[in-house]
Amino acid sequence: MLDLSYCKSIKSLPTTIGDFKHLIELRLRDCENLKELPQTIGSISSLSMLDLFCCKSIESLPTTIGDFKHLTQLRLPGCENLKELPQTIGSISSLSMLDLSCCKSIESLPTTIGDFKHLTELRLRDCENLKELPQTIGSISSLLMLDLSNCKSIESLPTTIGDFKHLTELRLQGCENLKELPQTIGSISSLSMLDLSYCKSIELLPTTIGDLKHLTTLASEGCENLKELPQTRRNISLLILD
Repeated sequence: MLDLSYCKSIKSLPTTIGDFKHLIELRLRDCENLKELPQTIGSISSLSMLDLFCCKSIESLPTTIGDFKHLTQLRLPGCENLKELPQTIGSISSLSMLDLSCCKSIESLPTTIGDFKHLTELRLRDCENLKELPQTIGSISSLLMLDLSNCKSIESLPTTIGDFKHLTELRLQGCENLKELPQTIGSISSLSMLDLSYCKSIELLPTTIGDLKHLTTLASEGCENLKELPQTRRNISLLILD
């Protein structure tokens, strides 16, 4: 494990970092002046966790991150100047958690995100300039939790969210410009929690909400323009209204 967290004067890493043969964790939290990662980082085949929390000067990631063979966690929360992810990210077949919370400069995600085979958590909380999700996101059959809380620029969700096979939590709290949910949401048979709190632009929910057999929590607090709730199954044990 190499921990350089809070090394606020570091602007770059040596190219020889790619020579590590057994490095499992690389922590670079709050290295606020770190501007880039070397392309050689993709050669650390043993790496399982890369933490870039609040690396506020990073604007892009090297394309070689797609070469990681064993990376399970990629933590990027607070990388507020990160503008995009490389298309090669979809090649990290081992990835189980991707955290992009508070990446305020990201406007879109690469279509290759649908290539993830083992991703269970996708955290996009407070990505306030994220405008849409790619249709390919529905191909992440392993996904259990999708957090889009406070993604204020998103106006709609792709119809392919109905293809999720194992999603249990869909967090949309504070998506104040989200105008509607697709009818296909009723096909997420595994969904147990749907948080729509403070989705101020939603007026109606699709009738297919009633098809969610395992939904136990539906939160609609602060949905000030929501006119009515559709018929739902009796399995809902927690219904949070305004």
